[in-house]
Amino acid sequence: IGNETTTETLRIDDTELTIRPITIADTERLARLFERLSPSSVHFRFFSPIVRPPRAALLRLADVDHARRDALVALDGDEIVAVARYDGRVNDDRSPAGQAEIAITVEDDWQRRGLGKRLAKRLGALAAERGYESFVATMLPDNRAALGLVRKLVPDATVRFAGGEYEADMPLVRAS
Repeated sequence: IGNETTTETLRIDDTELTIRPITIADTERLARLFERLSPSSVHFRFFSPIVRPPRAALLRLADVDHARRDALVALDGDEIVAVARYDGRVNDDRSPAGQAEIAITVEDDWQRRGLGKRLAKRLGALAAERGYESFVATMLPDNRAALGLVRKLVPDATVRFAGGEYEADMPLVRAS
């Protein structure tokens, strides 16, 4: 996936999903995805028991520049079932830091089926193409699935515990 118009299909079990970059037109689809998430999935993703995200937050999640901020969505028909996003970090002087924070949300019915891993790999390739050197992921200590995903994606990731959360630093591999 090289730009914001590229789509591809991905087969998970017997279902074909469409993978494509997020667009601002996905705001309502994100709202519907959020409504289908369990309270624990919401807590693990947003570190807070949000009941309904404000429209401004949904717009911010859907409005990316496909460079410093990007996201890929997986759709089953017309519904988003997973989102993988990165947000590039900047240094104190506002220059790019070479790191991007990654976050992945997978609808409960689609969890533990390899979808998050496959989206994260595609997103990592995109970020590496754009000059990022590593992803940083912040996880709650009881989010065993996220910690396991980090180890599957980057076995030599640096994971440290600080401030009540785990932070993983995952070097990106440039495709040759």
